[in-house]
Amino acid sequence: MIRRARPALRAAAACALAYASALGSADARGEAPAAPTPQRPGLRQVWYEVESDADRLTRGWFEEEFATGDWGGLRSGLAERGIVPTLTYAADIQGNASGGIRKAVRYFHNIGFDLQLDLEKLAGLTGSGFHVSVSSRSGRSLTDDAVGNVFNVAELCCGPTMRLGNVAFEQRLLDGKLDFALGRLATGDAFLTSPLYCRFVSNAFCGNPVSVFYSVPYTAYPTTTWGARATVHPVPELYVMVGFYNGDPGVDRNSTHGLDWSWRSGVGNLLTGEVGLVLGQYGKPGELPGHFKLGGFWHTGPFEDLGGSGHTERGNGGFYFLLDQMVYREAGEGAAQGLTPFVSLLFAPDDSLSQIPFFLNGGIVYRGPIPGRDDDTLNFGVVYGQFSPEQRRAQRAYRDAGLQGITVQSFEMVIELGYIVRLTKWLSVQPDVQYVIQPGGSDELRNALVVGAQIAINF
Repeated sequence: MIRRARPALRAAAACALAYASALGSADARGEAPAAPTPQRPGLRQVWYEVESDADRLTRGWFEEEFATGDWGGLRSGLAERGIVPTLTYAADIQGNASGGIRKAVRYFHNIGFDLQLDLEKLAGLTGSGFHVSVSSRSGRSLTDDAVGNVFNVAELCCGPTMRLGNVAFEQRLLDGKLDFALGRLATGDAFLTSPLYCRFVSNAFCGNPVSVFYSVPYTAYPTTTWGARATVHPVPELYVMVGFYNGDPGVDRNSTHGLDWSWRSGVGNLLTGEVGLVLGQYGKPGELPGHFKLGGFWHTGPFEDLGGSGHTERGNGGFYFLLDQMVYREAGEGAAQGLTPFVSLLFAPDDSLSQIPFFLNGGIVYRGPIPGRDDDTLNFGVVYGQFSPEQRRAQRAYRDAGLQGITVQSFEMVIELGYIVRLTKWLSVQPDVQYVIQPGGSDELRNALVVGAQIAINF
């Protein structure tokens, strides 16, 4: 954390205070007025006081939880009453340095507003809550314009529009052993995810293993659909979670802005379940934090045969395994600094219906790799996605028949290295490098080198 103001910020704050300090206005700093004196303070003393006030001002700002502070006590007062608003800004600024389609630089941002309401505090409804989210996105996709790959190089890659996201009622029962949510939900907020994935910039990692979206209609922030989710905790470390969602394949279209709340019939529904083990969070001495998850999904809608027959079949699905486990902790019991490897495997075995029947990602996350920078994070990961052999045979047949613009896809890989610099509790900057192997799944485009950064601010 930054303990002292940067010179530029210190000087700016000094200028703001100079007039009051030069007049000896101690009242402006909340101090008792000094006794009258016939001598005016020397210039050196005036500057020292101004610099000290500026240092305290800027240091306090850097140590705030949010960029806009506590709003004079209003924010904490609202939280005590059960109202928690959050405003965030995140931007991906990336350039394609070589390979792909062409060299270019692109920018994409997301402004997110969330409102969490604790209905127990507000209305006396024990264990109840309500969640509303809104997203505003804008920019151009580097993947679409310059790289030509499938696994988008930007987390904030898609849907340049304003969208209403979550509108959901949440309820905890039986002392937290049972909880459920009902309303407009994103499947990927709860299923097939890890707290480590969004340490990365590539959409192949954050926020879900991306191949699931090439197998079945699946929703992730900020896109939502009607759904219900329930979780049972037989013991604190173990949970069983099930979900049911309307499976509209066109739910992510931008023209509705999240306001089309109709239940789509004839498109099928998504059923999903997950069993998970959570370690290192319930006070067991010496236990390192980790997550083990096994899950599956099934969509009941119609799917077109990838082999080019023109036939459709009802139902497609898959299963997955996720693991992340800290293996080395730097400090004492409960410290967050240390090394955590992770891996995820996703299978959608019907290659006549699933575009990416096998997907693998894995890597390491090291929090606090540099002494004195305990909240920084070093991230390294690899993604591999294998395209459907059935689809590949059809693509080859189309190309051999003389059709133009046909790409024969086999696999795509992404290697990513990034470092999150936690400048304050509310501001982080992440320099990031990605190397895309076989952009688009074929050797028609040269491997691409993408360099950029992600900026995140919590207001």
